[in-house]
Amino acid sequence: MRAALLADGRKLAPACWTVAAGRTQSLTGTAGSEPALDAVLLPALVNAHAHLDLAGAAPIPASGSFTAWLLGVGEARSDTRDVEREAATEAAALGRRGVTAVGDIDASGGRATRGRRGAAVGGRSFLEIVGVGADAARARLATALQLAERLGEAADGLGLSPHAPYSVHADVLPEIARAARRRGLPLAMHLAETPEETRYLQHGDGPFLDLLRAIGRGRPFDAPPRLRPVAYADRAGLLQAGCLVVHGNDLDDEDVARLAARGASVAYCHGTHRHFDRPRHRLAELLAAGVNVALGTDSGLSNAGVDLLAEAARLCADRPDVRPLDVLRCATLGGRVALGWPAGAATLQPGTPADALLLGPAPADAERSTPEALAAWAFSPAARVLATLHAGRVVAGDAAPPGFLDTAEGHG
Repeated sequence: MRAALLADGRKLAPACWTVAAGRTQSLTGTAGSEPALDAVLLPALVNAHAHLDLAGAAPIPASGSFTAWLLGVGEARSDTRDVEREAATEAAALGRRGVTAVGDIDASGGRATRGRRGAAVGGRSFLEIVGVGADAARARLATALQLAERLGEAADGLGLSPHAPYSVHADVLPEIARAARRRGLPLAMHLAETPEETRYLQHGDGPFLDLLRAIGRGRPFDAPPRLRPVAYADRAGLLQAGCLVVHGNDLDDEDVARLAARGASVAYCHGTHRHFDRPRHRLAELLAAGVNVALGTDSGLSNAGVDLLAEAARLCADRPDVRPLDVLRCATLGGRVALGWPAGAATLQPGTPADALLLGPAPADAERSTPEALAAWAFSPAARVLATLHAGRVVAGDAAPPGFLDTAEGHG
């Protein structure tokens, strides 16, 4: 390759990458014996938050309230789509655009997980738990644990996802945390997504109270806990159990400090943030505090398509205060840490899965570019996907020239 750019900001130009049996054997900053491929090598992307069970559903405009949008999501889940097939199609599309692992929230009884696995895309499926009433939440926890056994916890990575503070009874959240720790199942939870969520936890009123009254299934607590969402999750033991915080849009300084102290990860979905026209996300502050941040696409119901590479490019364009190298780290290493996957693959360490993204044609000054400039190029319209490597298996990208797969092997 003309150059390689790794998650830790190192650049090698030219670069010679050797792969055998689906794993990296070596990566050196010297040219191989064959002509250098006109491409830039990056570690593969990780989509840390998606809803593959909503693949194929129509987008929902953000013109109304967020709670009205949530009701629309419920309607989308009750339609007649073939969830397994749609999930496989969306996962395969992600796999052609640089993604080799997905952190998916599966509320489909395992159909989305089977679809992702059928598309040969790795990741972790967080089996969703909802239940405003305590009995309902415990029943859903039991169902999720049974489903995890049927799907096979060790086969491809599973986890649990108590949906949100307003949709799971407060008494059951510590039980979910304990069950996850006993079984080695990571957690993910939609948390601090809106100011209305914070208001409901602190005061027990507002749009979420109206929503719960409308659906008529009770409330997650008798009296508001008077806590912000991050502190609420922490009190329940979720952060100590390694819970991935999904969104984290409504954070204050104390929340950021708590997340950093707990070693928590945050999955930020920039497209969804734009869809709802939310206030500026505290992404830069999280990074400065040492919080591990990953990137996700959420679902097509709140995003302009499900494409993590495009998501990263939009983030770079919209947030000049966040360095492209930081975006690269979030989209690669950050996602692996968030999902509990081997971190060494983000720097193409020997012995780790050969997961990578080839972009090209390489810029004319690739060998002389700074790592920051090369990262900015990677998240620009000039960079095209030539191929994604999933444990050494090459999947051609949209920009792969004819015969590319025949000629790529054997080039440095």
